[in-house]
Amino acid sequence: MQKISAKDILDKGQEMTKSRKDWHFHILTPDCQLNSEKQYALVLETSEEVFICYSSQPEMDTGKQLVQLLQGRDVVSQNQQASEQLLVSPDVEKILSRVKDMNAKGQFWHHHMLFPFCTFNKHQGKWTIVFEDLDNKEILESVSDKEPKADLKQIESLFYQQNK
Repeated sequence: MQKISAKDILDKGQEMTKSRKDWHFHILTPDCQLNSEKQYALVLETSEEVFICYSSQPEMDTGKQLVQLLQGRDVVSQNQQASEQLLVSPDVEKILSRVKDMNAKGQFWHHHMLFPFCTFNKHQGKWTIVFEDLDNKEILESVSDKEPKADLKQIESLFYQQNK
C-alpha cells in the first residue's frame, strides 16, 4: 500500500475513471475489521495497486466524490423512488433497517462494497456488501453474482446522510 493524500486518491479515481480502468475505494473506521490502524483510512484499490490515506476523521466529502465517479451521481440521491425501495435484496433489507435506526440516533456507521477482485473480499468473484454492526457485534453480508446497484444506491444514500 502506498500512502498518499486524500486529494491524490481523488485524482487517482478521476484518472482511473477517464482511462476506464477497474478501481474501487473504501472508507475504513478505526475499529473496522479491515483496518489494522487506529485511524480512519481512505483506500483506493486497482487490480495492480492500493493507495491509502490515514486521517483523524472520515474523508466523507472525498468519499462522496469517489462514489459518484464510480457509481454515478444519482447513487447518493436522497430522493429514492418507491419502486427502487422494492428492488433491494432481503439481506440488504436487514442492513437498511439497522442503518436507518442508527442515522435517526446520530450514530456513525460504515459499510463496504467489496468488488469481485477486491483484496478484502472473502467471496472472490462475487459482489459483497458488508455492514459491520459494532453495537450488536455482528457482520451482515449480502453476496451476489451481479453488481447490486439498487442495494448499493439505498445504502450509499443513507451513508452520506450521516452527520459525521
